[in-house]
Amino acid sequence: SWTQWDSIMRRPHSVFINPYDPEKHVWVVDDRQHAVYKFTNDGKQLVQTLGVRGVPGTDGEHFNRPTFMAWLPDSTLYVSDGYANTRVVKFDKDGKFLMAWGEKGTPPNDTRPGTFDAVHGVVVDPDTRRVYVTDRSSARIQVFDENGTFLDQFSTGGPSTPQVLFMSADKHLWVADNSTSKIVKYDLNGRYLYSWGSQGQWPGAMWNPHGMSVDQEGNMYLAEVNNGRAQKFVPRPDAPRDHLIGPPVRPVANQTRGSA
Repeated sequence: SWTQWDSIMRRPHSVFINPYDPEKHVWVVDDRQHAVYKFTNDGKQLVQTLGVRGVPGTDGEHFNRPTFMAWLPDSTLYVSDGYANTRVVKFDKDGKFLMAWGEKGTPPNDTRPGTFDAVHGVVVDPDTRRVYVTDRSSARIQVFDENGTFLDQFSTGGPSTPQVLFMSADKHLWVADNSTSKIVKYDLNGRYLYSWGSQGQWPGAMWNPHGMSVDQEGNMYLAEVNNGRAQKFVPRPDAPRDHLIGPPVRPVANQTRGSA
């Protein structure tokens, strides 16, 4: 428990480790503080702050309720910004602001490229360098190149509120959807493939899934807002492989060992 940082936290929304960072720094996105914090892996030191804590804004030095993060292999960083702003912000590996894109949309049926209402999730394909972004209130995923040029979009159907994006190492896009209480699998062209889940409070059900990750053994971890809990799902040995989410892009340490 990192209680030593309670004074700078207000509503930590998501937590990450850059998979390409050999030092495994821990990043925390605090949407109500309008800040992104970078800590040492043991939590003892605050290494960097992006944004100005407690001060909202829309320029290169401020956020307004940011939500999630994603990296390219060179540690270029993308932040979805987010609940109040309607943009994606790009930084270099050292945290220098590079650019931002996105305009305010009109939910729930605005399909204009590059407009958003709730820019909630973001993931990056490390090979194509395409950036996938959820426009939660308009039930769609938009696809951009690494510099924000619109490439494609696809609908997640209705009713749907796509909350969390996860890209597995086998190049599938998984979405945790609030309205349907399902984990949904798409290919990278937006073709629906599979889904599972139901709303409830019992073990295995979900209610407002808001964070999702998978470890290298394929165990999935799900954070739920309305149930106030985290769950761990372990793959059954006989489960069909295409029904499993699968691990993410391998972190630096594993890539190094695998190539030795």
